Amino acid sequence: MNFMAKTLKPTSIFLAIIFLLVPAYYQSASAAMIGTETMLATDRNQITRDYLHDLVSREDIQKLLVARGITPHEAKARIDSLSDDELKLISGKMADLPAGGDATGFILVVAAVIIIAILIVEYFSEVKMFPQLHSDE
Repeated sequence: MNFMAKTLKPTSIFLAIIFLLVPAYYQSASAAMIGTETMLATDRNQITRDYLHDLVSREDIQKLLVARGITPHEAKARIDSLSDDELKLISGKMADLPAGGDATGFILVVAAVIIIAILIVEYFSEVKMFPQLHSDE
């Protein structure tokens, strides 16, 4: 009994100190739900960054950058330093741009070709498409 009392008292004090000090070494972790929009925005930003890096890797874009005094390495560093809002702005602007350039010229050329074709058919055809334009004198 004397042996147990001598052994248990220091052991219990040691264990009490250990159990009290163990949580002090660990930081508490808090878990929270991450919204789908947050994850999608992160994905979109990374996709936009990758797309911009691919653009900067093209030779024709590199020539344009060098002509304006920007090295391709510097351009990639600038892309990496863009904030999420700036990336969202860039991706929105790129989505609004036409893929082949401005379509106004193309539309004007197509309209001119159609008008010329109608005039040629009207002039050489026996059956007139616009009879009100011809006066039967």
